Amino acid sequence: MKNRDHAGVLVPPPLLFVLPLLATTMLPVRLAWPIIQEGAPVLTLGALLALAAGVAIGLASVASFRTANTTILPAGRPTTAIVGRGPYAFTRNPMYLGMALAYSGLSLGLNNLWALATLPVVLIVVDRLVVRREERYLTAKFGEPYRDYCARVRRWV
Repeated sequence: MKNRDHAGVLVPPPLLFVLPLLATTMLPVRLAWPIIQEGAPVLTLGALLALAAGVAIGLASVASFRTANTTILPAGRPTTAIVGRGPYAFTRNPMYLGMALAYSGLSLGLNNLWALATLPVVLIVVDRLVVRREERYLTAKFGEPYRDYCARVRRWV
């Protein structure tokens, strides 16, 4: 078996967020589980704020990777740098945090408690199937500098 220079992530992480969201929004009407029975401005405001925060964090994360000239795709591409600026100074996984916030915002906007209730499962799957693989890969590739980064910056928030 050849030693490949990538994290070994098998599924593109955005799919791990999109597929459950789509599945829960397609549940039959008789299984609908609204967050509230009638629309409320506070729900809409929460949805917009979470979605906007998620998109902003995601865009800032991508910009940080672009500036460092490294890949944003953990599936099959080598990482060329440890990024520790921008949102990566506060969390090691801002792209996934941004996706989780956007997922929350969409769940609120759709008034879908099924989707919102599924988010913790999605995060556990992302943590086990993506984040842990990425961390093993980055530790093996960068060694002490990556361990130092992990000691300074939390995995999530």
